[in-house]
Amino acid sequence: MRIAIVGGGISGLATAHLCAARGHDVVLVDDAPAAGGLIASVRRDGFLCERGPQALLDGAEATRALIESAGLSARMLQAAPAARRRFVYVGGALRPFPASPPALFKTNLLSARGKLRLFAEPFIRRSAWDESVFTFVARRFGREAAERAAAPALIGVFAGDAAALSVRSALPRVAAMEREHGSILRALMRRKRDGAGLGHPVSFPDGLAELPSALARALGKRRHAGRAVEIVRYARGWRVITAAGASIEGERLVLATPAAATAQLLAPHAAEAAAAIRGITHAPVAVVCAGFRSGEGLGADLDAYGFVVARSEGVRLLGCQYETSVFSDRAPKGGVLLRGLLGGTFDPALVDADDATIAAQAIGDLRKVTGLARDPDFVDVWRARPGIPQYDLTHADRVRAVDEAVARLSGLAVIGNALRGVGVNDCIAAATRVAAAE
Repeated sequence: MRIAIVGGGISGLATAHLCAARGHDVVLVDDAPAAGGLIASVRRDGFLCERGPQALLDGAEATRALIESAGLSARMLQAAPAARRRFVYVGGALRPFPASPPALFKTNLLSARGKLRLFAEPFIRRSAWDESVFTFVARRFGREAAERAAAPALIGVFAGDAAALSVRSALPRVAAMEREHGSILRALMRRKRDGAGLGHPVSFPDGLAELPSALARALGKRRHAGRAVEIVRYARGWRVITAAGASIEGERLVLATPAAATAQLLAPHAAEAAAAIRGITHAPVAVVCAGFRSGEGLGADLDAYGFVVARSEGVRLLGCQYETSVFSDRAPKGGVLLRGLLGGTFDPALVDADDATIAAQAIGDLRKVTGLARDPDFVDVWRARPGIPQYDLTHADRVRAVDEAVARLSGLAVIGNALRGVGVNDCIAAATRVAAAE
């Protein structure tokens, strides 16, 4: 079967690779000069900067299978033990984020009253309705846990507001724990006992971009450079028209493009689906990589994955990842690389500022939060626009509208981070399902 795929991010590349492995004749249409979409690893002045996702989790079978199929299993790097330590900046201090249910009762992230409230969680009744992540956590664990733990943690994933994001859409696994076990704490303890989990962060010597690069190399000439401007139904399937006038046909068509491009291509065939996709808001993000050629005299304890910041602290930084504490080879020997995130739904205008302004804000906030004592030797600023899709309380209705409309269009599939998960693992899982259905 001939399958046309539009979009060269991880969703499209994984779909093309997996379909080709099943013996299908595939062609991928990509308008970007480099494969990978938001995944981009750049070496500058001896520092390895991740401009998009920093790592992926190795717990999912689909992820491990794709890495092996791409020939990268032997190149996988496991995150250092320090990656288990994570912090929240709240109440004017960095406080340990609990890594397990027992740690909830030991952390200074919560007051004695907040910890006492946790004991009620197993007795809280299930909800039959969707609700915001903030409301869900406050209902089950108390308002303090929602404000000081859940809301900052969600910033690290969505750069968005826990009070606006749907628990069933943004955190479907957590919502399922309540539905299936009646208690999040019981579910977590059972998962820990059974050895189940999402896995550990992994990457590659030249950064996460090794994965899309390997998938693109395997496709070779089947990766067609061009921008899709129109899709057309015809007797035997679908035709993709590019801006240069090329016409690419396939019995099946997979759209793995960003939300705006997907909506534009779908509009003539499924106006309701296009409208639903256009309704998905995004959080723009600025990424600041700060490199230090020596770790001496930094004045900061960096033995951790990093931290996120509660929004009540007067700090514009959303969070920071201690890159060289997680993957030590991302700086020259003896050096340190930090990666700060700014903007999001809380401060979108900051992303439009010039590089110097964004960098100064990040460094100033790092001084306040970590005690950073000197300026970096290297700074790289990058912007992700439109940014991270926000799965609000209408998201499930939007996904349903897209699914129902696409189901009426024989031979068409729509995937991408705007619909069912913003993480790399989520995109790989969606690509795996599509490939298995072809």
